[in-house]
Amino acid sequence: MKYEYLLFDCDRTLLNFNSAMRGAITKLLLKYGVPEVTEEMISFYDSWNNSLWAKLESGDITKEELVYSRFPVICSRYDIPYPGKMKMETDYIVFLSEGHELMPDALDVVKELSGRYKIFIASNGFIEVQERRIKESGLRPYLCGSFVSEEVGYAKPDAGFFEAAMKQIGDFDKSRYLIIGDSMTADVQGGINAGIDTCLVSKKKPEGYGYEPDYVVSGLKELLNFL
Repeated sequence: MKYEYLLFDCDRTLLNFNSAMRGAITKLLLKYGVPEVTEEMISFYDSWNNSLWAKLESGDITKEELVYSRFPVICSRYDIPYPGKMKMETDYIVFLSEGHELMPDALDVVKELSGRYKIFIASNGFIEVQERRIKESGLRPYLCGSFVSEEVGYAKPDAGFFEAAMKQIGDFDKSRYLIIGDSMTADVQGGINAGIDTCLVSKKKPEGYGYEPDYVVSGLKELLNFL
C-alpha cells in the first residue's frame, strides 16, 4: 500500500459548502432586516467570499481582513445598516456551523477507506465552524484527527500547513501522504508546495494552471479504484 495517510479537504470535497453557505447567508440577511433574500444576493455574496478566500490563500490578506471585509460590502450594496464588527460576523459563523450536508458518497467512502488508511481533515476555515460540521455530519468516528487553518496557523497552499500536520502526525515521510481536494489552488498547489502527492476531485479536467495533480477523480467513489 503506497499511502498511509489521507488528508481530505473538507468544503466541497466531503461537506457541501454551497448548501451550508446558502443557508447561513439567508438566515443572516433575514435576521438583519432583509425582507426577502434573492438568488442575486446569494450569488454576489458567494462570489465576494470566494474572492477573499483566494486572496487569503495567496497571502494578500490576513484571516482578520477576510472576516472584517465580508459584510460591510454586502451591507453597502443592499442598504443594510452595518451593526459593527463581529455582530454579523459572529452570527454568520454560528449559522454556517449548522450546515453539515455531505457530498455524494462521502460518508461511505471515508468509512471504507478508514479500514485501510489513517484519515485526517485538512481544511482552510474556522475551528468553531468546521469541528461542529464534521461531528454532525457523522464523519468523526472514521477520522484520526483534523487540521484547520485557524488552529494550524497556516492556510493551504502554504507548505507550513502540511508541515504542521506532519509534525502532529509524527511522520515526515512525504511519500506516505496523499491530499485529496476540490481546489487546484489550495489542495493541489498546497500538496505540490509540501512535496506530497495530490488528488483533485473535479468533474472538469484542470487546464491553464501550469501544474497538474497526480490523480483526478470525478467523484469520491472513484477513489476506491486505486486506494
